[in-house]
Amino acid sequence: MIRRGSVSDSAAIGRILAGGWRQAYAGFMPEAELGPRTDPDYRRAEVEAWLSSDFDGERELLLVAEEARSVAGFLAARLGDRNDVGAASQITLLYVSPERQGRGIGQRLLLEAAEWLKETAPGPVAIGAFEQNPYRSFYDAIGGTIAKRVLVKVDAREWPVVVYLWPSPEALRDGIRAKGA
Repeated sequence: MIRRGSVSDSAAIGRILAGGWRQAYAGFMPEAELGPRTDPDYRRAEVEAWLSSDFDGERELLLVAEEARSVAGFLAARLGDRNDVGAASQITLLYVSPERQGRGIGQRLLLEAAEWLKETAPGPVAIGAFEQNPYRSFYDAIGGTIAKRVLVKVDAREWPVVVYLWPSPEALRDGIRAKGA
């Protein structure tokens, strides 16, 4: 089941986000850089603060996927173009709990987000991923084209990020469906 996320999901989202950072980035990012980003309690507090005070429901979307009454993954999206690639919106976070990966949860989250974006921001969609992220090939597989490479600062170091672009939410949806077929 995919539903809108809320502040009550902060602990589950924090746990998945911390685990996702460890899983995807520990192979290239030093432990000092990962730091508190792999601590579920730190991430819970971070997510709780975001959802309690900074989250703008008109311009942002938070979705959670539930399986067996627990959060299995989440997605965050926001309107606007953070990297000057002509995007109307961007998927800012997409993580699935490691023990529940490979079941199509990320695809279902993206499909639901594409529907919201189609109604809210019917233009190009961007998703950024660290260049060394071993899972970023998923975005190639669902039809993303590399629009730009940017540097993102994590503490004292800058890391290359690949920004993928789809011409519309429908193109994102069609790419996901084609991969799932």
